[in-house]
Amino acid sequence: MTMTITDPITDPMTDPMALVGFVAFDRDGQELGQIEGVYMGDQEPEWAAVLLTNASFVVVPLDAAELYEDSLDLPFTAAEVMGAPLQQDDLLEDLTEDQEDELGAYFSSGDRSGTEAAAGVASDAKEQGLQVAQTAVDQTQEVASKAKEEGRRVASTAVEQGQEVLQSTTEQAGEVVATAKEQAAEVAEVASVQARNLLEETRTRLEEQTVIGAQRLGEQHQRLGTEALALSEGRPDEAPTMQVYAKRAADTLLDAADRAYGLSEDVETRGIGSVLADVQSFARRRPGMFLLGTAALGLVAGRAVRASQGGDEDAAPEPTVRPRRAGTGAGRR
Repeated sequence: MTMTITDPITDPMTDPMALVGFVAFDRDGQELGQIEGVYMGDQEPEWAAVLLTNASFVVVPLDAAELYEDSLDLPFTAAEVMGAPLQQDDLLEDLTEDQEDELGAYFSSGDRSGTEAAAGVASDAKEQGLQVAQTAVDQTQEVASKAKEEGRRVASTAVEQGQEVLQSTTEQAGEVVATAKEQAAEVAEVASVQARNLLEETRTRLEEQTVIGAQRLGEQHQRLGTEALALSEGRPDEAPTMQVYAKRAADTLLDAADRAYGLSEDVETRGIGSVLADVQSFARRRPGMFLLGTAALGLVAGRAVRASQGGDEDAAPEPTVRPRRAGTGAGRR
């Protein structure tokens, strides 16, 4: 804020609190802050509390200040005001004598020499700091520009190399795919040949086994035929297998004959009605055995009929005694 140059007010103020809200300036015209409080002397205001731009309160003397309509010019530099004692975060309600003595000693000409020197040093340091900051900014911009150019160059190189690598990879991938196809075709061909060989070998083995089985079956049938012929010609020693079958058949026929004889005896002794009742009961309980016995009975009856047709009609009848096999266990039911 630039102070408007006007003539100072020389008349004493009728209301010292009217200074509250005035803007305080240093001797160079730099704005310091706003007056927030006034401290009275015996008859007129002697001190003013200024709220600085750093949000702290500082007390300055009014005896040498020049008062204007809405501002106050102090005969001190900004550094001197900012270096004054008794700076507070809050406004002081009143000043003690000791505080007034301390402030008076500070703002006297002799006590401010060190402050002015400090202010000069601070000003020089500020200028040097600005120069250093400007230099740093310039160097930073230069470094940033170089880094940007280098980054672009590296990015361009990376893109080119990436394209080369991609092209090379694509070519290699194509070669790998072609090689894989060729190898897959070769493997398929080999597998097909092996499958055909295996099928042919399997078919050959099956044919060999079939021929061998047929030969074995023919030899077995031929052996059974030879044994059957030997058995029919009365050479049982040469038919061991057929002897077993013949023995089983003879046993079955003998059992059937025994049952037939037993049935005839039952008919003679018990009557045909009781025998038929037993036969019906046996047929219900064991139908398989009943059918087998019926077949055997038919065989025996057939033989009897043939024997009666071929014998002498005038011959004397045979006795009624019927042979029984020992140990068969057949009996009446």
